[in-house]
Amino acid sequence: MKTTTSPLASSVSIAIKASARGTRAGFAVLDDGAGGAVTFTVLPKPWADGRRTVWANGHLPGSSTHVTLFELDTVVIATEPAVRDRIAQGLLETASTELRSGSQDGYLLERVRLAPADEDAAATATAGTLEDVVRLMLLVKRQRSSFGGAAYQGTPEASLLRIVTQQMFLDEVGRVIGRARPRYRTWTETLTTPRGKLSAQSIALAILTGRPTAESTFDELSTDTDVLRIVLAALRVVATDPAPSALAAIAAPLQSRAIGFARRLDTVTIIDRERALLAFRRLALSPLDHPWKPALDLAAEILSRKAIMPEGREASASHSLTISLYMEKWWEQVLADALRICADHGTVTEQLPVQSPWAGGEGGNADLYFDLGGQTILADAKYKLDESGIGASDGYQLFAYSYMADGPSIGKPEIAAVFYPVRGAATGGTRSVLVRATKPDFHLRLIELTFPSKDDVATDLAWRSYLERLASQIAGALRPIAAVEMVSARQATV
Repeated sequence: MKTTTSPLASSVSIAIKASARGTRAGFAVLDDGAGGAVTFTVLPKPWADGRRTVWANGHLPGSSTHVTLFELDTVVIATEPAVRDRIAQGLLETASTELRSGSQDGYLLERVRLAPADEDAAATATAGTLEDVVRLMLLVKRQRSSFGGAAYQGTPEASLLRIVTQQMFLDEVGRVIGRARPRYRTWTETLTTPRGKLSAQSIALAILTGRPTAESTFDELSTDTDVLRIVLAALRVVATDPAPSALAAIAAPLQSRAIGFARRLDTVTIIDRERALLAFRRLALSPLDHPWKPALDLAAEILSRKAIMPEGREASASHSLTISLYMEKWWEQVLADALRICADHGTVTEQLPVQSPWAGGEGGNADLYFDLGGQTILADAKYKLDESGIGASDGYQLFAYSYMADGPSIGKPEIAAVFYPVRGAATGGTRSVLVRATKPDFHLRLIELTFPSKDDVATDLAWRSYLERLASQIAGALRPIAAVEMVSARQATV
């Protein structure tokens, strides 16, 4: 009797930790050396229930495996020894790239060694999808470009963003393509059997020449509408777009899906990209076409044809890449946007230079400086979870800032706050209050604020709603404090 051997019968495992310092979300592709790849999506830790060790299904050489993790998670991947070694080499390649970029907060992915007890307790990982990448890149979209390379790095980000846009477009098309029904459309043709409204000029010409034709204008049911022509043009772009080899594994399913949708529109006239963009700008949607608007907006973005191939990337022998989003900077930017809604107009300052309390020492930067209700507040954004109070390092940092910070137009701070994120289900609020041990009196407050959920980053409207809620939380936590302390200060003066 012939026995069969499992493809992973001689498998070994490799343990990889995502964002060991818990400050980086991102996306990574590691070539397996056999024509396949292992891709990783690292999502923010506030979206997770807690730290996990997960056991991924075995990776077969030459196949594509996608793993979704949260910051601080560890994944164990079973594969062939040669693939294990190639993945380890890819981790070193991405680490050296991150090191050259000046990263100071660890690597997005690090190889670790698990204790046997940890391996036994590992849970089975659920298969990751491109939807997870969409959520990650929506975080990038909500980030202002003013941070530049300090907050978001990775040469192929344009390629990945474009693929994510294509995924979102195909999702929208899949949602509404079943509603593609024939519509009445006005046609003008020269017919031997006249119908509809006849052109007087063509009738006169027919009488004079004896040609039995007349120009007719009539309404007829057809799926060949401007809306579907634009959608079809974008589908053709998705189906034919080149992608970097490192991203080919996630781009290929999109191309197949776009081809499938295009076949369902085989009666629609094919127009080129430029004509489709022109038609989009001139388009006036009828009430029946309103469900297509999200798909049309994404189609226009795809048809704009931004570069997808990273410059110089294909010349590299390495097929491993990493794209990182620095969550500490991202959280700081979110808070600054919310403060611009609730703080006194024009008073919000980011990264205010603060001198060292020691002569000749190195200074720092206060994250946020603003007025609220006429009182000057110094704030620091900390991307930390499950903190019972203000840590010693944060406390000493704010202690120095409380003496040395001095805004050019606002003046010296009267109170300080540290903003920590909490998971979306929590309501947040003031966690604790520290009173400075030296005179004059100065209070430092730990305030927990709701971190945006996956739904909050999905659309511009949802994001604006989240920022307004966050601004309300900040104002609710600080305005009563400011009012009480102003009264106390007046009483002390009297």
